[in-house]
Amino acid sequence: MSGRGTGRRFNNRKKHGDDIHGDLDFVFHELQQRQPALGIDPRLILIVEIDAQTVGPADETDWSRAGLRVVEAREASRVIAFSDDPQMAEFLRRLDAYSEGPRSGNKTASYETFFDNITSVRPYGRADRPGQALAARLAQTDDQTDDVLTVDVEVWHPGDQEKADGWLKALNTALARVGAEVHDSFSSQAAGVSLMRVTASTQIISALLNVDLIAKVDVLPAGTVDHLSPSDVKAEQLAGLPESPSDAPIVGLIDSGVQAEHPLLRGCVVEATTVSDAFSDGVDRHGHGTNVASVLLRGSIEEQLASGDWDVPPCRLISVRVLNAENQVSYTKLPQSEITQAVAYLASQGVKVINISLGDEDSLIGRGSGAPTLAAVLDSLARKFGIVFIVPTGNVIPAEYSGPFDAEFRSDYPQRMVDSPVVSLMDPAPSALSLTVGGAVPPLRAAALGQSPIGKPGWPSPFSRIGPGINGAIKPEVSAPAGTLGQALDDSQPKRVDAFMVAVADGRLDSQALVSYDVGTSLAAPHVARACAVVEDAYPDASANLIRALVLQSATSKESPFSAVANMSDGKREAQTLRFCGYGQVSEQRSVLSGERDTVLFAEEEIPLDSVHLYTIPIPDAFFASGAEERGIAVALCYDPPVRARRMDYLGSRMQFELLRGVSPASTIDLLLAEEKQARRARKAAGLSLPTISSLPSSQRIPLKPSRSARSAGANQLGRFVWRSALKSFNENSDEFVLAVQNVNRWDMPTRKQSYAIAVRLWVGDRLPPVYMDLRTKVRTMRAQAAARAQIRS
Repeated sequence: MSGRGTGRRFNNRKKHGDDIHGDLDFVFHELQQRQPALGIDPRLILIVEIDAQTVGPADETDWSRAGLRVVEAREASRVIAFSDDPQMAEFLRRLDAYSEGPRSGNKTASYETFFDNITSVRPYGRADRPGQALAARLAQTDDQTDDVLTVDVEVWHPGDQEKADGWLKALNTALARVGAEVHDSFSSQAAGVSLMRVTASTQIISALLNVDLIAKVDVLPAGTVDHLSPSDVKAEQLAGLPESPSDAPIVGLIDSGVQAEHPLLRGCVVEATTVSDAFSDGVDRHGHGTNVASVLLRGSIEEQLASGDWDVPPCRLISVRVLNAENQVSYTKLPQSEITQAVAYLASQGVKVINISLGDEDSLIGRGSGAPTLAAVLDSLARKFGIVFIVPTGNVIPAEYSGPFDAEFRSDYPQRMVDSPVVSLMDPAPSALSLTVGGAVPPLRAAALGQSPIGKPGWPSPFSRIGPGINGAIKPEVSAPAGTLGQALDDSQPKRVDAFMVAVADGRLDSQALVSYDVGTSLAAPHVARACAVVEDAYPDASANLIRALVLQSATSKESPFSAVANMSDGKREAQTLRFCGYGQVSEQRSVLSGERDTVLFAEEEIPLDSVHLYTIPIPDAFFASGAEERGIAVALCYDPPVRARRMDYLGSRMQFELLRGVSPASTIDLLLAEEKQARRARKAAGLSLPTISSLPSSQRIPLKPSRSARSAGANQLGRFVWRSALKSFNENSDEFVLAVQNVNRWDMPTRKQSYAIAVRLWVGDRLPPVYMDLRTKVRTMRAQAAARAQIRS
């Protein structure tokens, strides 16, 4: 995905400077019309500079109350889109009224509460369109230089697909007229994204920055360099490995292709293909796809290599190649277009789970809290096809955040990452509907004397990028082994040490090794894809929401990398750990199996917008048994709302849940309604003081961790709580939990119903009575009682 042809020149340029701008700008004026509510009119966009110290990045509610739609949030500004000229005029009139100060007889200026944090307002223009890499490149270019660059151009999406296609076609015509070459274009109404990949002179690209239709322009990201370390594994050690069962679920892999006859992959690959006209076949010419496929099919192979006892792969594989021999999308293709075609093909083959271990290093969520374009495209595809996407957080080079390396780096690198602005998630890791996977330090093998691993087993890998996700969502949701680096005692520089890395199939064409060692979050993601395949195998009819929920509820947290940090509160420690590890590491076995002391209940439903669903969950008798043994509950909620890339409120609706005890279902509804801000204001005005869910004691409102406010920003949520002593009965409702699931509309169609899945795990320690048969009996009784009530009511 790196830039190409930087030394080439156009010999037949037709126009320069303002002439080019005029030609392109005319395209927009030919197309001026009012836009639908979910689209954007490029003429009606303002940059509002704010006081970053007082206005947070996820406060769209305040902006929407003022009639403003935020399409992008930056550290010290908001990009505002208006629906029509009168709305923009009214905003500017209010701003003028504020700037005039208090009117006579008033102590404050008009609209002071809202406008007090605004420092300036200006039109969205040329300075806002270039990405960081392009801005740096153009700053080094003088008027006499006319090099050629390949760039990605984001075009504002009008909310109507026919109109979006018209804009792209008109821009294509105008660019061709001035000698530029449009390689590829892509548009998705569901994601709210329109893109072009263009090769043009720097003068033409500079002129594009003046065109109202254009949202962003940036050069292609640079390629990456891989450094696999070959092992001495012999072919006989990999002979006769068990193949995938013929009826195992098929997992999709979108990557650089695979070497299907590699001994670790042989008998497991259904198809290795490509749907791109940039490639002739699906054979891996780089090696990355084969690396990832070996983890997906074989898992962690270090112990299996040592013992010779190999597990049966839990899935089969269809590989769709989208990356070239340099592990990049062809420079003539948009990754959004290539991946969309690949996903459509895999969906047509019945694939529900797709691993995509790739990312764009030049598209980081830290540069604005809006959704990157590839993430938005994945979310729209997940919803359209019912797909579970597994994506990694992406990698960061420790030197980019560490400062001077020293002996303390081995233990304090997490804090250095928190303090750095360069470690945020890489597109498509912020994808809300995907399960995003961070890298974790694996169990470590013995290394040569003088080599120490960076981090402890279970800690985040020192190269794994960190969250949060869009609007503060918990990202990554889970972590998995990705390897770590080492440090020599006499040299603090990080080094690649085989004993601290991950063993993978070597798919490089020029390598003599069958197995090599590597590190990276690309190798963490397929561990989670395996768990999803195990769930699909156990429940073939499960929806994507249910697969994600069952995998998510299996997550267990490890020791926090901040456990030894002094003067850090428990809440701060939890919040920072979530940024690295999410909810923890998943378990294939816990995803699908209930044990005597560890039982899972689950359900799938559709909920109307602005509605509440209630579930009663029987409490096992073991929870009331005396003793100091632990007992706990975990609740996972996954749903797939519509998304819009150019909305600060990215998800069309927001779901959340509460777990209550000793509260009747009817009272639960009242308490949820009482939580609403409008209701609180009404009570205050009436002088009333009614209870809310937040005011309940912890014995009735189970204080799940993380908190509702922390987890509800995402589409994949998990809340857990552990009791270390027996529960006490205190009223007639205290022998059951009430799980309240609420769906609050943001901008979705009011008549739409939202699909979701919940999974609840109840478990007890070894010295307490089993819970499985107890729960099974109680659930059957509850179902029978519910059926009897339905018959009486009918």
